[in-house]
Amino acid sequence: MHPLLSERRALVAYLAAWLALSYLPASMLASPGDGRFLLVLAAAAPSTLLFGVAALPVYYLCRAVPLWPTGAGHVLRVHAALGLAWAVAWWVLLLLAAHLLDWAVPGELAGEVEQRWGALLALGAVLYLAVVAFYTLVVSTQRARALERRAVAASLRAREAQLSLLKAQVHPHFLFNSLNAISALTVEDPRRARELCVLLADFLRGSLAVGERGMVSLDEELRLARAYLDIERIRLGDRLAVDIRVSPPAGEVRLPALLLQPLVENAITHGIATCAQGGTLSLEARITPSMLVVTVTNPFDPQAPPRRGRESGSGGMGLTNVSRRISTFYHGAILTTRREADRFTSTLVLPLEQGETPRGEARP
Repeated sequence: MHPLLSERRALVAYLAAWLALSYLPASMLASPGDGRFLLVLAAAAPSTLLFGVAALPVYYLCRAVPLWPTGAGHVLRVHAALGLAWAVAWWVLLLLAAHLLDWAVPGELAGEVEQRWGALLALGAVLYLAVVAFYTLVVSTQRARALERRAVAASLRAREAQLSLLKAQVHPHFLFNSLNAISALTVEDPRRARELCVLLADFLRGSLAVGERGMVSLDEELRLARAYLDIERIRLGDRLAVDIRVSPPAGEVRLPALLLQPLVENAITHGIATCAQGGTLSLEARITPSMLVVTVTNPFDPQAPPRRGRESGSGGMGLTNVSRRISTFYHGAILTTRREADRFTSTLVLPLEQGETPRGEARP
């Protein structure tokens, strides 16, 4: 819809501006100190106001023939022809108004309009070009806002799709291994089998609940990670030890949901599970002056065959997904990995300035 016709106050201000512009042709026909100036203004005001009303459809022309990508040459040709026609029409309206005033109050105003036709036509063309410039700015602003809205909507859809995919991607090996462990424990230790079923159900329920929220605290992420580790501890037994150290301020930092879980799963799947003697998963979270730093360290067996074409201990798609997510949510966030002789370390660094409110994410 036309931006001026959609809001009454904007239309009133637009018409008032055209009434004020009637001062320009009136001052060309008579000086403000001349006794005829008010008479000349009375002739110029209605014609100029009609000119402004007739210029309202120019908005649609500016939308149909935008400056970009149509090209300045084509746009100038179109508006030059229309500007000349508009200027002539405005001059004719001004001449008719002058004739009517001369009939009511003889003052040879029509002769002045005819004598200054060149200057008045130039003024009419300038006014038309001013209208074109105004509507071009309006159209450009509308297009920019529409592109911004579409970009934000696309970003939100992409993040929602990414999060939905993440929630759907419960690591198949984890799920299969858990079900196999339940099956084995059903005969050997029914009580532990029931315990594992409850833990698995709680973990899946918790991951879905956390995934429904855009932002969670690090403490909430850790609760989900601990539920996952409780399941793996039953499956791996004494082969898995856990050492989690999180400073209280770090636990309160908010971050995108399910961002930490892939790091923990990677440490088990591509690390400790490959070691015959197992090992300790170490997780540390601390705050530096401007960053939240989360470090996950785990042993791995360098002799273990690589999984899915990856180097032993280097991790899988989980780390790649984390890198993509933090590049979408943050400016300056990084995920680094370090592979030593038999240890693998993932370090997640998130800026505190955006740790609670990533780009495009409203505070809960």
